[in-house]
Amino acid sequence: MPDAPTPPASIEEAIARVTRFREARDWDQYHTPRHLSRAVAVEASELEEEFLWKDDRDVAEHLRSEEGREAVEDEVGDVLISLLLFCERAGIDPLEALGAKLEKTKKKYPVEDA
Repeated sequence: MPDAPTPPASIEEAIARVTRFREARDWDQYHTPRHLSRAVAVEASELEEEFLWKDDRDVAEHLRSEEGREAVEDEVGDVLISLLLFCERAGIDPLEALGAKLEKTKKKYPVEDA
C-alpha cells in the first residue's frame, strides 16, 4: 500500500498545490469566478448526497466504514479544491474571510443570547 500523501502545511501551500495542478492540465481557461462558484455548489451537493436519506445512526455507520469515510473525504477534498481555486481566482484570502465572518457572526449571535 502506498504511503499516504503529505497534507499541505499551510493554506498558502494548499492554494499553490491546487493551482499547480490546474495549470499543469491547462484548466486555467475554464476557472472563472462564476464557474468556480458553481463548482463549489456542485461539490457541496455531492457531499450532501453522501448523507441523503440516512438517519443519524446510518450517517455514523457510513463515516465509520472504510468505503463511506473515503467517499466523504473525497467530497470534502473536492469542495476544498473548488473553494481554494475560487478564492485564488477572486483574490480572496480564505483565512481572512473566515476571520471576518466569525467576527460578524459573534456580533449577530452574542453568547449572552445563546
